[in-house]
Amino acid sequence: MKRSELFTIFYKDGWAWLTVTPPPPGGHMVYPEEILGRLKLLGIPPVRKQQLYTIIESAAGTPQRLVPWPEGEQHGPRITLTVSKDAMSAILTIDEGKSGGEPLSVAFLTKALKKAGVIFGIKEDNLQTAVENTLFGQPIVAAEGTYPVHQISSKPEYFFETDRGKPFKELSYNRMDLRELNFIQNKKKGELLARLSDPVHPADGQDVYGNVISAKTDSGAAALRGGKGTERSLDGNEIRAAVDGNVKLKGGTVIVEPLITVENVDYSNGNMDFNGAIDIRGRVADGFTIRAEGDIQIGKSVSRVHITSGGDMILKAGISGNDEGTLVCGGDLYARYIENAEVECRGNLYVEEAVMHSKIKADGDIILAGKRAEIFGGTVVAGGSIICKKLGNINEPFTELHVGMLPETYRALLHGEGEVKETASRLDELENKIRQLGNSLQKNKLDKETAVKISLAKAQLEQEYQALNDLYTVSIKHLHDVQRNLVLQRDAVLKVEQNIFGKVSVFFGMHKWVSSGKGNLKTTLTLKNGVIIEK
Repeated sequence: MKRSELFTIFYKDGWAWLTVTPPPPGGHMVYPEEILGRLKLLGIPPVRKQQLYTIIESAAGTPQRLVPWPEGEQHGPRITLTVSKDAMSAILTIDEGKSGGEPLSVAFLTKALKKAGVIFGIKEDNLQTAVENTLFGQPIVAAEGTYPVHQISSKPEYFFETDRGKPFKELSYNRMDLRELNFIQNKKKGELLARLSDPVHPADGQDVYGNVISAKTDSGAAALRGGKGTERSLDGNEIRAAVDGNVKLKGGTVIVEPLITVENVDYSNGNMDFNGAIDIRGRVADGFTIRAEGDIQIGKSVSRVHITSGGDMILKAGISGNDEGTLVCGGDLYARYIENAEVECRGNLYVEEAVMHSKIKADGDIILAGKRAEIFGGTVVAGGSIICKKLGNINEPFTELHVGMLPETYRALLHGEGEVKETASRLDELENKIRQLGNSLQKNKLDKETAVKISLAKAQLEQEYQALNDLYTVSIKHLHDVQRNLVLQRDAVLKVEQNIFGKVSVFFGMHKWVSSGKGNLKTTLTLKNGVIIEK
Protein backbone atom coordinates (compact mmCIF):
# COMPACT_ATOMS: atom_id res chain seq x y z
CA MET A 1 0.00 0.00 0.00
CA LYS A 2 1.34 3.41 -0.97
CA ARG A 3 1.76 5.93 1.80
CA SER A 4 -0.65 8.27 0.00
CA GLU A 5 -3.31 5.59 0.44
CA LEU A 6 -2.90 5.48 4.23
CA PHE A 7 -5.08 8.52 4.68
CA THR A 8 -7.86 10.37 2.88
CA ILE A 9 -9.14 13.90 3.32
CA PHE A 10 -12.59 14.83 2.08
CA TYR A 11 -15.42 17.28 2.54
CA LYS A 12 -18.74 16.47 4.18
CA ASP A 13 -21.46 18.57 5.80
CA GLY A 14 -19.34 21.74 5.91
CA TRP A 15 -16.26 20.10 7.48
CA ALA A 16 -12.97 18.61 6.42
CA TRP A 17 -12.74 14.96 7.44
CA LEU A 18 -9.70 12.68 7.86
CA THR A 19 -9.55 8.90 7.67
CA VAL A 20 -6.29 7.15 8.64
CA THR A 21 -5.83 3.48 7.74
CA PRO A 22 -3.40 1.20 9.65
CA PRO A 23 -0.23 0.41 7.65
CA PRO A 24 0.35 -3.12 6.40
CA PRO A 25 2.58 -5.43 8.43
CA GLY A 26 6.11 -4.05 8.51
CA GLY A 27 4.96 -0.71 7.19
CA HIS A 28 5.27 2.74 8.79
CA MET A 29 2.51 4.97 10.04
CA VAL A 30 1.75 8.14 8.14
CA TYR A 31 3.43 11.32 9.41
CA PRO A 32 1.46 14.42 10.50
CA GLU A 33 3.55 16.50 8.09
CA GLU A 34 2.23 14.50 5.16
CA ILE A 35 -1.34 15.23 6.22
CA LEU A 36 -0.60 18.90 6.86
CA GLY A 37 0.88 19.18 3.38
CA ARG A 38 -2.24 17.73 1.85
CA LEU A 39 -4.45 20.05 3.93
CA LYS A 40 -2.48 23.06 2.74
CA LEU A 41 -2.68 21.90 -0.87
CA LEU A 42 -6.47 21.67 -0.62
CA GLY A 43 -6.78 25.07 1.04
CA ILE A 44 -8.11 23.66 4.31
CA PRO A 45 -7.60 25.87 7.40
CA PRO A 46 -4.70 24.86 9.77
CA VAL A 47 -5.18 21.91 12.12
CA ARG A 48 -3.35 21.26 15.40
CA LYS A 49 -0.59 18.69 14.98
CA GLN A 50 -1.56 17.04 18.29
CA GLN A 51 -5.04 16.41 16.88
CA LEU A 52 -3.45 14.66 13.93
CA TYR A 53 -1.23 12.54 16.20
CA THR A 54 -4.29 11.34 18.08
CA ILE A 55 -6.03 10.28 14.87
CA ILE A 56 -2.86 8.65 13.47
CA GLU A 57 -2.24 6.67 16.65
CA SER A 58 -5.77 5.26 16.64
CA ALA A 59 -5.65 4.54 12.88
CA ALA A 60 -9.21 3.37 13.24
CA GLY A 61 -10.00 3.66 9.52
CA THR A 62 -13.12 5.69 10.31
CA PRO A 63 -13.68 9.33 9.29
CA GLN A 64 -12.75 11.89 11.93
CA ARG A 65 -13.94 15.50 11.77
CA LEU A 66 -11.05 18.00 11.56
CA VAL A 67 -12.03 21.61 10.95
CA PRO A 68 -14.87 23.65 9.37
CA TRP A 69 -14.35 23.86 5.61
CA PRO A 70 -17.44 25.26 3.80
CA GLU A 71 -15.43 25.88 0.64
CA GLY A 72 -14.96 22.12 0.32
CA GLU A 73 -18.47 21.73 -1.04
CA GLN A 74 -17.16 22.95 -4.40
CA HIS A 75 -14.84 19.95 -4.62
CA GLY A 76 -17.64 17.36 -4.62
CA PRO A 77 -19.20 15.65 -7.66
CA ARG A 78 -21.32 17.93 -9.88
CA ILE A 79 -24.95 16.96 -10.34
CA THR A 80 -26.99 18.03 -13.36
CA LEU A 81 -30.71 17.46 -12.85
CA THR A 82 -33.39 17.53 -15.56
CA VAL A 83 -37.06 17.35 -14.60
CA SER A 84 -39.67 16.63 -17.28
CA LYS A 85 -42.28 19.25 -18.12
CA ASP A 86 -45.00 17.30 -16.38
CA ALA A 87 -42.69 16.80 -13.36
CA MET A 88 -43.22 13.06 -13.57
CA SER A 89 -39.56 12.10 -13.97
CA ALA A 90 -36.13 13.42 -12.91
CA ILE A 91 -32.91 12.51 -14.72
CA LEU A 92 -29.52 13.24 -13.15
CA THR A 93 -26.05 13.18 -14.61
CA ILE A 94 -22.96 12.97 -12.35
CA ASP A 95 -19.65 14.67 -13.19
CA GLU A 96 -16.62 13.54 -11.20
CA GLY A 97 -15.53 16.06 -8.55
CA LYS A 98 -12.11 17.38 -7.52
CA SER A 99 -9.68 15.85 -5.04
CA GLY A 100 -10.96 16.24 -1.51
CA GLY A 101 -14.56 16.39 -2.55
CA GLU A 102 -17.29 14.51 -0.78
CA PRO A 103 -17.31 10.83 -1.78
CA LEU A 104 -20.09 9.75 -4.11
CA SER A 105 -22.85 8.02 -2.16
CA VAL A 106 -26.57 7.41 -2.29
CA ALA A 107 -26.95 9.88 0.57
CA PHE A 108 -25.01 12.50 -1.41
CA LEU A 109 -27.25 12.03 -4.46
CA THR A 110 -30.43 11.98 -2.38
CA LYS A 111 -29.38 15.22 -0.68
CA ALA A 112 -28.79 16.82 -4.09
CA LEU A 113 -32.24 15.73 -5.26
CA LYS A 114 -34.00 17.07 -2.19
CA LYS A 115 -32.09 20.31 -2.43
CA ALA A 116 -33.61 20.69 -5.92
CA GLY A 117 -37.07 19.94 -4.53
CA VAL A 118 -37.29 16.35 -5.79
CA ILE A 119 -38.70 14.49 -2.82
CA PHE A 120 -41.04 11.83 -4.20
CA GLY A 121 -40.46 8.62 -6.12
CA ILE A 122 -36.66 8.59 -5.64
CA LYS A 123 -35.22 5.47 -7.27
CA GLU A 124 -32.68 4.38 -4.65
CA ASP A 125 -31.77 1.22 -6.56
CA ASN A 126 -30.74 3.33 -9.55
CA LEU A 127 -28.73 5.65 -7.32
CA GLN A 128 -26.99 2.70 -5.69
CA THR A 129 -26.06 1.30 -9.10
CA ALA A 130 -24.67 4.68 -10.13
CA VAL A 131 -22.52 4.83 -6.98
CA GLU A 132 -21.24 1.27 -7.16
CA ASN A 133 -20.34 1.56 -10.83
CA THR A 134 -19.28 5.23 -10.70
CA LEU A 135 -21.51 6.03 -13.65
CA PHE A 136 -20.12 9.45 -14.44
CA GLY A 137 -21.55 11.30 -17.43
CA GLN A 138 -24.47 8.89 -17.91
CA PRO A 139 -28.15 9.83 -17.52
CA ILE A 140 -29.74 8.10 -14.57
CA VAL A 141 -33.45 7.93 -13.79
CA ALA A 142 -33.34 9.35 -10.29
CA ALA A 143 -37.04 9.74 -9.53
CA GLU A 144 -40.42 8.97 -11.05
CA GLY A 145 -43.85 10.22 -10.08
CA THR A 146 -46.99 8.13 -10.08
CA TYR A 147 -49.75 8.95 -12.50
CA PRO A 148 -53.26 9.14 -11.14
CA VAL A 149 -55.63 6.29 -11.80
CA HIS A 150 -58.77 7.92 -13.07
CA GLN A 151 -62.06 6.44 -12.09
CA ILE A 152 -63.78 4.30 -14.68
CA SER A 153 -67.22 3.20 -13.71
CA SER A 154 -68.73 0.05 -15.03
CA LYS A 155 -69.32 0.31 -18.78
CA PRO A 156 -71.30 -1.97 -21.07
CA GLU A 157 -69.33 -4.46 -23.16
CA TYR A 158 -71.23 -5.74 -26.18
CA PHE A 159 -70.66 -9.11 -27.80
CA PHE A 160 -72.08 -8.11 -31.16
CA GLU A 161 -71.42 -5.34 -33.68
CA THR A 162 -73.25 -2.27 -32.38
CA ASP A 163 -72.49 -0.12 -35.44
CA ARG A 164 -73.48 -2.48 -38.18
CA GLY A 165 -72.52 -0.02 -40.92
CA LYS A 166 -69.00 0.26 -39.56
CA PRO A 167 -67.16 -2.03 -42.02
CA PHE A 168 -68.80 -0.17 -44.92
CA LYS A 169 -68.17 3.29 -43.46
CA GLU A 170 -64.51 2.71 -42.60
CA LEU A 171 -63.38 1.62 -46.05
CA SER A 172 -61.93 4.25 -48.36
CA TYR A 173 -64.12 5.64 -51.11
CA ASN A 174 -62.58 3.37 -53.72
CA ARG A 175 -63.02 0.20 -51.68
CA MET A 176 -66.56 0.33 -50.32
CA ASP A 177 -68.21 -3.03 -50.74
CA LEU A 178 -71.60 -3.99 -49.38
CA ARG A 179 -70.45 -7.61 -49.30
CA GLU A 180 -68.43 -6.59 -46.23
CA LEU A 181 -71.64 -5.62 -44.48
CA ASN A 182 -74.05 -7.88 -42.62
CA PHE A 183 -76.94 -6.42 -40.67
CA ILE A 184 -78.35 -9.70 -39.47
CA GLN A 185 -76.61 -10.95 -36.34
CA ASN A 186 -78.41 -14.10 -35.37
CA LYS A 187 -78.09 -15.14 -31.73
CA LYS A 188 -79.35 -18.23 -30.01
CA LYS A 189 -81.35 -18.25 -26.80
CA GLY A 190 -79.03 -18.03 -23.79
CA GLU A 191 -76.08 -16.41 -25.63
CA LEU A 192 -74.29 -13.59 -23.80
CA LEU A 193 -75.06 -10.27 -25.49
CA ALA A 194 -73.67 -7.67 -23.09
CA ARG A 195 -72.19 -7.27 -19.64
CA LEU A 196 -70.92 -4.54 -17.36
CA SER A 197 -67.14 -4.26 -17.08
CA ASP A 198 -65.45 -4.15 -13.67
CA PRO A 199 -65.05 -0.60 -12.37
CA VAL A 200 -61.65 1.05 -11.89
CA HIS A 201 -61.41 2.88 -8.56
CA PRO A 202 -59.70 6.29 -8.49
CA ALA A 203 -56.26 6.86 -6.95
CA ASP A 204 -54.43 10.18 -6.74
CA GLY A 205 -51.00 10.48 -8.28
CA GLN A 206 -47.95 12.48 -7.21
CA ASP A 207 -45.17 14.18 -9.16
CA VAL A 208 -41.48 14.12 -8.19
CA TYR A 209 -41.92 17.42 -6.31
CA GLY A 210 -44.50 15.77 -4.10
CA ASN A 211 -47.47 17.60 -5.60
CA VAL A 212 -50.66 15.57 -5.54
CA ILE A 213 -52.32 14.97 -8.92
CA SER A 214 -55.99 14.41 -8.29
CA ALA A 215 -57.69 11.50 -10.01
CA LYS A 216 -60.68 12.30 -12.15
CA THR A 217 -64.06 10.82 -11.52
CA ASP A 218 -66.48 10.00 -14.29
CA SER A 219 -70.17 10.70 -14.45
CA GLY A 220 -71.15 7.33 -13.09
CA ALA A 221 -71.88 3.87 -14.36
CA ALA A 222 -73.53 3.63 -17.75
CA ALA A 223 -76.82 1.81 -17.82
CA LEU A 224 -76.99 -1.69 -19.20
CA ARG A 225 -80.42 -1.79 -20.77
CA GLY A 226 -82.12 -4.81 -22.20
CA GLY A 227 -85.34 -4.69 -24.18
CA LYS A 228 -87.60 -7.19 -25.87
CA GLY A 229 -86.15 -10.61 -26.50
CA THR A 230 -83.53 -10.32 -23.73
CA GLU A 231 -83.14 -11.29 -20.08
CA ARG A 232 -80.91 -9.85 -17.35
CA SER A 233 -78.88 -11.77 -14.80
CA LEU A 234 -79.94 -11.56 -11.17
CA ASP A 235 -77.16 -9.10 -10.35
CA GLY A 236 -78.06 -6.98 -13.40
CA ASN A 237 -74.55 -7.22 -14.85
CA GLU A 238 -75.30 -9.39 -17.88
CA ILE A 239 -77.83 -9.52 -20.69
CA ARG A 240 -78.52 -12.72 -22.57
CA ALA A 241 -80.80 -13.61 -25.45
CA ALA A 242 -84.20 -14.82 -24.26
CA VAL A 243 -85.13 -16.01 -27.75
CA ASP A 244 -83.44 -16.84 -31.02
CA GLY A 245 -83.26 -13.82 -33.30
CA ASN A 246 -81.49 -10.75 -34.64
CA VAL A 247 -79.63 -8.77 -31.97
CA LYS A 248 -79.15 -5.00 -32.28
CA LEU A 249 -78.53 -1.93 -30.18
CA LYS A 250 -81.46 0.45 -30.54
CA GLY A 251 -81.30 3.75 -28.70
CA GLY A 252 -78.84 2.29 -26.18
CA THR A 253 -81.06 -0.74 -25.52
CA VAL A 254 -80.12 -4.29 -26.48
CA ILE A 255 -82.99 -6.04 -28.21
CA VAL A 256 -83.44 -9.35 -29.95
CA GLU A 257 -86.10 -9.20 -32.61
CA PRO A 258 -87.69 -12.24 -34.19
CA LEU A 259 -85.99 -13.22 -37.42
CA ILE A 260 -87.26 -14.85 -40.56
CA THR A 261 -84.72 -16.12 -43.06
CA VAL A 262 -85.89 -17.13 -46.53
CA GLU A 263 -84.16 -17.82 -49.81
CA ASN A 264 -86.59 -15.91 -52.06
CA VAL A 265 -89.88 -14.05 -51.95
CA ASP A 266 -92.15 -15.14 -54.80
CA TYR A 267 -95.40 -16.99 -55.45
CA SER A 268 -94.21 -19.89 -53.33
CA ASN A 269 -94.49 -17.89 -50.11
CA GLY A 270 -96.26 -14.62 -51.04
CA ASN A 271 -95.99 -11.13 -49.56
CA MET A 272 -94.29 -10.82 -46.19
CA ASP A 273 -95.47 -8.81 -43.17
CA PHE A 274 -93.45 -9.56 -40.03
CA ASN A 275 -93.01 -8.00 -36.59
CA GLY A 276 -89.27 -8.64 -36.54
CA ALA A 277 -86.35 -8.76 -38.99
CA ILE A 278 -86.34 -10.36 -42.43
CA ASP A 279 -83.26 -11.84 -44.09
CA ILE A 280 -83.86 -12.64 -47.76
CA ARG A 281 -80.78 -14.34 -49.14
CA GLY A 282 -81.91 -14.36 -52.75
CA ARG A 283 -84.35 -12.34 -54.83
CA VAL A 284 -87.76 -10.74 -54.51
CA ALA A 285 -90.09 -11.25 -57.46
CA ASP A 286 -91.74 -8.24 -59.11
CA GLY A 287 -95.01 -7.04 -57.65
CA PHE A 288 -94.42 -8.35 -54.13
CA THR A 289 -94.61 -6.36 -50.91
CA ILE A 290 -92.36 -6.78 -47.88
CA ARG A 291 -92.92 -5.09 -44.54
CA ALA A 292 -90.96 -5.60 -41.32
CA GLU A 293 -90.98 -3.82 -37.98
CA GLY A 294 -87.26 -4.50 -37.73
CA ASP A 295 -84.41 -4.71 -40.23
CA ILE A 296 -84.57 -6.01 -43.77
CA GLN A 297 -81.61 -7.50 -45.61
CA ILE A 298 -81.85 -8.64 -49.24
CA GLY A 299 -79.05 -10.47 -51.04
CA LYS A 300 -79.96 -9.97 -54.72
CA SER A 301 -81.25 -7.06 -56.78
CA VAL A 302 -84.93 -6.10 -56.71
CA SER A 303 -87.14 -4.27 -59.17
CA ARG A 304 -90.88 -3.48 -59.10
CA VAL A 305 -91.31 -4.18 -55.38
CA HIS A 306 -92.55 -2.29 -52.32
CA ILE A 307 -90.36 -2.68 -49.25
CA THR A 308 -90.91 -1.05 -45.84
CA SER A 309 -88.71 -1.48 -42.77
CA GLY A 310 -89.08 -0.07 -39.28
CA GLY A 311 -85.34 -0.45 -38.80
CA ASP A 312 -82.35 -0.41 -41.12
CA MET A 313 -82.37 -1.78 -44.65
CA ILE A 314 -79.60 -3.19 -46.82
CA LEU A 315 -79.92 -4.08 -50.49
CA LYS A 316 -76.67 -5.79 -51.30
CA ALA A 317 -77.37 -5.68 -55.01
CA GLY A 318 -79.55 -2.55 -55.28
CA ILE A 319 -82.88 -1.77 -56.91
CA SER A 320 -83.97 -1.12 -60.52
CA GLY A 321 -87.49 0.10 -59.88
CA ASN A 322 -88.71 0.82 -63.43
CA ASP A 323 -90.58 3.80 -61.91
CA GLU A 324 -92.64 1.42 -59.80
CA GLY A 325 -90.29 0.22 -57.07
CA THR A 326 -90.48 1.93 -53.65
CA LEU A 327 -88.38 1.71 -50.50
CA VAL A 328 -89.43 3.15 -47.12
CA CYS A 329 -86.77 2.79 -44.43
CA GLY A 330 -87.17 3.70 -40.76
CA GLY A 331 -83.39 3.78 -40.12
CA ASP A 332 -80.25 3.85 -42.27
CA LEU A 333 -80.44 2.44 -45.79
CA TYR A 334 -77.55 0.82 -47.65
CA ALA A 335 -77.75 -0.07 -51.34
CA ARG A 336 -75.32 -0.89 -54.10
CA TYR A 337 -77.31 1.24 -56.54
CA ILE A 338 -80.74 2.88 -56.89
CA GLU A 339 -82.31 3.27 -60.34
CA ASN A 340 -85.76 4.54 -61.34
CA ALA A 341 -87.10 4.08 -57.82
CA GLU A 342 -88.70 6.16 -55.08
CA VAL A 343 -86.94 6.06 -51.72
CA GLU A 344 -87.76 7.54 -48.30
CA CYS A 345 -85.26 7.10 -45.48
CA ARG A 346 -85.51 8.34 -41.90
CA GLY A 347 -81.78 7.96 -41.32
CA ASN A 348 -78.71 8.20 -43.56
CA LEU A 349 -78.54 6.80 -47.07
CA TYR A 350 -75.32 5.04 -48.15
CA VAL A 351 -74.98 4.02 -51.80
CA GLU A 352 -72.00 2.17 -53.20
CA GLU A 353 -72.23 2.99 -56.91
CA ALA A 354 -75.00 5.26 -58.28
CA VAL A 355 -78.36 6.97 -57.80
CA MET A 356 -80.03 7.21 -61.22
CA HIS A 357 -83.30 8.86 -62.28
CA SER A 358 -84.88 8.40 -58.87
CA LYS A 359 -86.82 10.34 -56.26
CA ILE A 360 -84.77 10.23 -53.06
CA LYS A 361 -85.63 11.69 -49.67
CA ALA A 362 -83.44 11.14 -46.57
CA ASP A 363 -83.64 12.82 -43.18
CA GLY A 364 -79.87 12.42 -42.72
CA ASP A 365 -76.86 12.47 -45.03
CA ILE A 366 -76.68 10.93 -48.48
CA ILE A 367 -73.24 9.45 -49.16
CA LEU A 368 -72.08 7.74 -52.33
CA ALA A 369 -68.73 6.11 -51.84
CA GLY A 370 -67.82 3.50 -54.41
CA LYS A 371 -65.76 3.59 -57.59
CA ARG A 372 -68.47 5.44 -59.53
CA ALA A 373 -70.33 7.23 -56.73
CA GLU A 374 -72.50 9.27 -59.08
CA ILE A 375 -75.90 10.94 -59.00
CA PHE A 376 -77.77 11.84 -62.16
CA GLY A 377 -81.39 12.43 -63.11
CA GLY A 378 -84.33 12.84 -60.75
CA THR A 379 -84.65 14.67 -57.44
CA VAL A 380 -82.54 14.09 -54.33
CA VAL A 381 -83.47 15.66 -50.98
CA ALA A 382 -81.19 15.37 -47.93
CA GLY A 383 -81.80 16.74 -44.46
CA GLY A 384 -78.01 16.73 -44.08
CA SER A 385 -75.13 16.76 -46.56
CA ILE A 386 -74.71 15.07 -49.93
CA ILE A 387 -71.34 13.57 -50.90
CA CYS A 388 -70.52 11.93 -54.24
CA LYS A 389 -67.84 11.82 -56.93
CA LYS A 390 -69.89 12.79 -59.98
CA LEU A 391 -73.06 14.83 -60.26
CA GLY A 392 -74.99 14.62 -63.54
CA ASN A 393 -73.45 12.95 -66.57
CA ILE A 394 -72.39 13.61 -70.14
CA ASN A 395 -75.99 13.21 -71.40
CA GLU A 396 -77.03 16.05 -69.06
CA PRO A 397 -80.34 14.73 -67.66
CA PHE A 398 -82.15 17.22 -65.41
CA THR A 399 -80.85 16.64 -61.90
CA GLU A 400 -82.14 18.50 -58.85
CA LEU A 401 -80.62 18.38 -55.36
CA HIS A 402 -81.91 19.90 -52.12
CA VAL A 403 -79.24 20.09 -49.42
CA GLY A 404 -79.82 20.56 -45.70
CA MET A 405 -83.62 20.41 -46.08
CA LEU A 406 -85.66 17.80 -44.27
CA PRO A 407 -87.99 15.88 -46.60
CA GLU A 408 -90.92 16.98 -44.45
CA THR A 409 -90.07 20.61 -45.22
CA TYR A 410 -89.60 19.79 -48.89
CA ARG A 411 -93.04 18.16 -49.00
CA ALA A 412 -94.56 21.25 -47.36
CA LEU A 413 -92.97 23.43 -50.03
CA LEU A 414 -94.20 21.18 -52.84
CA HIS A 415 -97.69 21.13 -51.36
CA GLY A 416 -97.75 24.91 -51.02
CA GLU A 417 -96.46 25.44 -54.54
CA GLY A 418 -98.91 22.88 -55.93
CA GLU A 419 -101.84 24.43 -54.10
CA VAL A 420 -101.02 27.89 -55.47
CA LYS A 421 -100.55 26.54 -58.99
CA GLU A 422 -103.79 24.53 -58.91
CA THR A 423 -105.79 27.46 -57.52
CA ALA A 424 -104.38 29.81 -60.15
CA SER A 425 -105.34 27.33 -62.88
CA ARG A 426 -108.92 27.08 -61.56
CA LEU A 427 -109.15 30.87 -61.38
CA ASP A 428 -108.09 31.12 -65.00
CA GLU A 429 -110.72 28.53 -65.94
CA LEU A 430 -113.51 30.36 -64.08
CA GLU A 431 -112.45 33.69 -65.51
CA ASN A 432 -112.67 32.24 -69.03
CA LYS A 433 -116.16 30.83 -68.39
CA ILE A 434 -117.41 34.15 -66.96
CA ARG A 435 -116.06 35.93 -70.03
CA GLN A 436 -117.85 33.48 -72.33
CA LEU A 437 -121.16 33.98 -70.48
CA GLY A 438 -120.72 37.72 -70.66
CA ASN A 439 -120.19 37.51 -74.39
CA SER A 440 -123.36 35.42 -74.72
CA LEU A 441 -125.45 38.03 -72.88
CA GLN A 442 -124.39 40.70 -75.33
CA LYS A 443 -126.06 38.84 -78.20
CA ASN A 444 -129.42 40.51 -79.25
CA LYS A 445 -131.23 37.30 -80.33
CA LEU A 446 -131.37 35.73 -76.84
CA ASP A 447 -134.86 35.16 -75.46
CA LYS A 448 -135.63 36.47 -71.99
CA GLU A 449 -135.64 33.06 -70.30
CA THR A 450 -132.24 32.12 -71.74
CA ALA A 451 -130.80 35.49 -70.82
CA VAL A 452 -131.95 35.05 -67.21
CA LYS A 453 -130.39 31.59 -66.98
CA ILE A 454 -127.08 32.84 -68.36
CA SER A 455 -127.11 35.82 -65.98
CA LEU A 456 -127.73 33.56 -62.97
CA ALA A 457 -124.97 31.17 -64.06
CA LYS A 458 -122.59 34.09 -64.56
CA ALA A 459 -123.40 35.49 -61.11
CA GLN A 460 -122.82 32.09 -59.49
CA LEU A 461 -119.48 31.72 -61.24
CA GLU A 462 -118.49 35.20 -60.14
CA GLN A 463 -119.22 34.22 -56.51
CA GLU A 464 -117.12 31.06 -56.90
CA TYR A 465 -114.37 33.14 -58.48
CA GLN A 466 -114.31 35.57 -55.54
CA ALA A 467 -114.18 32.74 -52.99
CA LEU A 468 -111.45 30.98 -54.92
CA ASN A 469 -109.50 34.22 -55.29
CA ASP A 470 -109.62 34.66 -51.50
CA LEU A 471 -108.31 31.08 -51.15
CA TYR A 472 -105.58 31.89 -53.66
CA THR A 473 -104.47 34.86 -51.55
CA VAL A 474 -104.35 32.65 -48.43
CA SER A 475 -102.38 29.95 -50.31
CA ILE A 476 -99.79 32.45 -51.50
CA LYS A 477 -99.41 33.83 -47.97
CA HIS A 478 -99.02 30.30 -46.58
CA LEU A 479 -96.39 29.47 -49.20
CA HIS A 480 -94.49 32.66 -48.39
CA ASP A 481 -94.62 31.76 -44.69
CA VAL A 482 -93.19 28.30 -45.42
CA GLN A 483 -90.43 29.79 -47.55
CA ARG A 484 -89.62 32.48 -45.01
CA ASN A 485 -89.49 30.08 -42.07
CA LEU A 486 -87.31 27.48 -43.74
CA VAL A 487 -84.81 26.01 -41.27
CA LEU A 488 -81.83 24.33 -42.89
CA GLN A 489 -79.32 22.08 -41.18
CA ARG A 490 -76.26 24.11 -40.27
CA ASP A 491 -73.00 23.14 -41.95
CA ALA A 492 -74.77 20.97 -44.52
CA VAL A 493 -72.68 20.77 -47.69
CA LEU A 494 -72.71 19.36 -51.17
CA LYS A 495 -69.33 17.80 -51.85
CA VAL A 496 -68.49 16.52 -55.35
CA GLU A 497 -65.10 14.83 -55.57
CA GLN A 498 -64.78 14.93 -59.36
CA ASN A 499 -67.18 16.39 -61.97
CA ILE A 500 -70.42 18.34 -62.07
CA PHE A 501 -72.07 18.23 -65.50
CA GLY A 502 -74.72 20.47 -67.05
CA LYS A 503 -78.44 20.76 -66.17
CA VAL A 504 -77.74 20.29 -62.49
CA SER A 505 -79.56 22.52 -60.00
CA VAL A 506 -78.69 22.63 -56.31
CA PHE A 507 -80.95 24.23 -53.71
CA PHE A 508 -80.18 25.32 -50.16
CA GLY A 509 -83.74 26.21 -49.21
CA MET A 510 -84.85 28.88 -51.69
CA HIS A 511 -81.28 29.65 -52.72
CA LYS A 512 -80.38 28.08 -56.06
CA TRP A 513 -77.06 27.21 -57.69
CA VAL A 514 -76.90 26.06 -61.30
CA SER A 515 -73.98 24.17 -62.81
CA SER A 516 -72.08 25.90 -65.58
CA GLY A 517 -71.81 22.54 -67.33
CA LYS A 518 -68.05 22.93 -67.73
CA GLY A 519 -67.21 19.90 -65.66
CA ASN A 520 -66.29 21.65 -62.40
CA LEU A 521 -63.71 19.70 -60.41
CA LYS A 522 -63.86 18.98 -56.68
CA THR A 523 -66.68 21.38 -55.96
CA THR A 524 -67.97 22.00 -52.45
CA LEU A 525 -71.08 24.12 -51.94
CA THR A 526 -72.16 25.61 -48.62
CA LEU A 527 -74.65 28.27 -47.58
CA LYS A 528 -73.17 31.20 -45.66
CA ASN A 529 -75.24 34.22 -44.65
CA GLY A 530 -77.81 33.54 -47.32
CA VAL A 531 -75.25 33.09 -50.11
CA ILE A 532 -74.17 29.80 -51.71
CA ILE A 533 -70.37 29.62 -51.51
CA GLU A 534 -68.47 27.51 -54.03
CA LYS A 535 -65.04 26.15 -53.17
